[in-house]
Amino acid sequence: MALKKSYFTCEDFLSGAAERAFGMIKKLIKKLLKYFGIVAFKRASNVFIPDEETYRIVSELVGCSAPVVIDGGAHLGDMVERFGALLPKAEFHCFEPDPTLGQTLERNYAANPLVHVVQAALGDVTDKATLNINVSRPTNSLLPTAESLQPDLKILCELVEQVEVGITTIDEYCRANSIEHVDVIKLDLQGYDYLALKGAETTLKNTKVVLVEVLFKEIYKGCHGFPDILNLMISQGFKLHNLCGLHYGVADELLWADAIFEKETLASDWTGVEAGASAT
Repeated sequence: MALKKSYFTCEDFLSGAAERAFGMIKKLIKKLLKYFGIVAFKRASNVFIPDEETYRIVSELVGCSAPVVIDGGAHLGDMVERFGALLPKAEFHCFEPDPTLGQTLERNYAANPLVHVVQAALGDVTDKATLNINVSRPTNSLLPTAESLQPDLKILCELVEQVEVGITTIDEYCRANSIEHVDVIKLDLQGYDYLALKGAETTLKNTKVVLVEVLFKEIYKGCHGFPDILNLMISQGFKLHNLCGLHYGVADELLWADAIFEKETLASDWTGVEAGASAT
C-alpha cells in the first residue's frame, strides 16, 4: 500500500504563526482591560446590549417614520438629539421639572416646531410636589434618596436644594392638548416611573413602545422596583422586549437598567377587528 505524503508549506507556517500571534494579542488585550476594570463584549455575542443601543432598538420597533413621543425626564434633550437623528420627523413632548434644565431646553429648541417643552413632572395625579435637586442633576427625583446607597452613588445623589414643581399626568396632558395617540413613551424619572405609567393608562392603550428605567434596588425611598413595572406593563398588554445597559453595584448586585416594552396588540387594532367582525 502506497503511503500518502503530507506536505507542510511555508504558507501553512505563516498562517499558523499569524493565528497564534492574534490569539496572544487577544489575551494581552483582555488582561489589560481587566486590569483597568473594563469588560468588553463583541456586539454579535448577544451577551450584553449597552444603553447606547436603546434608541436604535426603539426606532426599529415603533414602525413609523414620524412617531409622537412623550419624553419624561428630558434633562437636556438627549432623546431629542439621538432618537431624532434616527427619525427626523419624530415629534417630542419633553417633560422636565428642574427649572434650570427646563429653561435650557426651551431656549435650545425654541425654533424647533417638533419639540414641545413642558416644565413639569409626570406622575399619577395632577398636583404639586417637592423636587430634590442633587449634586448630579440626572439623579434629581421627587423621592428622597435611600440611606443604604453605596458611597459613589451617595455622593452623586447628595441633596443640594429643593424646589416646588407641578405634576401632571400623561393622560391629562394628552387630553388637554388633543393628542389622540402616542407612539413612544420614554421615562427616566428616578424612581417615579411606575406612578407616571399609572397616570398614562388611557394613553398606553394605543402606545407601541415604552422605554423606561427600572430599578432592582431601592435607590430612592419608596420607589417601585422592576417587578411592579413589569406586572403593570403586562396588564396593559405589553411584553418585555429586552433590558439594555445593565448597571451593577460594588457587590456585583444589579442596580438598574433600561427596559424596552413592546405592545402585543394595540387597542385600535382590536377596534378594527371588532368592526370587521360586526360587518360580516
